[in-house]
Amino acid sequence: MKNFSIFEHALQFSETNNIENLGEIASLARRDFLERESFICHTTTASVEYGCLMIENAILLRTNRSGRVYAGVEKFSALQPIIDRYMRIADVSESVYLFGQDDWRPPRHPNIRLITLNPDFRLAREWFVIAHSSSLNCALVAFDETRVESVPEQIRYWAMKTSNQNLVGGLANAVEGVIDWCLAA
Repeated sequence: MKNFSIFEHALQFSETNNIENLGEIASLARRDFLERESFICHTTTASVEYGCLMIENAILLRTNRSGRVYAGVEKFSALQPIIDRYMRIADVSESVYLFGQDDWRPPRHPNIRLITLNPDFRLAREWFVIAHSSSLNCALVAFDETRVESVPEQIRYWAMKTSNQNLVGGLANAVEGVIDWCLAA
C-alpha cells in the first residue's frame, strides 16, 4: 500500500494503448482534453485542477447513480474550496471515495467515503479523478514530481488523461484494491 502509485499503474496500463505524449504544456486546453482519448503531459497545478474540473462537470451533467468516483487530492484541505461540488457529485453517484491526508474533515454524506493516507504513502503525492460508470468513463491522474512543500503554482506534474473504457476500468479496479487494503488495516 505504501508504495502504490495510481500514476505508475496508469503508465503500466497505457503501454499497450495508444497514449499521445503532448510534452511540456503551460496550460491544458479543453480541445486537447475532449478530442484526445488518451494523452500524457508535463504540466502545472492549474492544468491538473482544470482537467479534474472537466471530469467533475461531466459527472454532474451525466447523472447516473450506478457510477463510482475516486478522487485523490494529496490533503483533504484541498477540497475546502470545491467541497460543494463533491457533495453534489455524491448526490448523483453510487459512491465517492476521497483519498488524502487527514488535515481537514469534509461534511458527512452517505455516499462519500474518506480514505486517509499517511504522508509517506506515494499516493499522497498524487492527484486523480476517476469516473467509472455506464455513462462516463474518464480519468485524470497526476504525479507531483517536486515531492516538497511549495507554492502550488510552482509544482510540476506528470499528468495522464484517458477516456479509454478498458484503461479507466483497470484504474478503478486498482483503486478498489487500495480501498480494500485501507479498510482492512
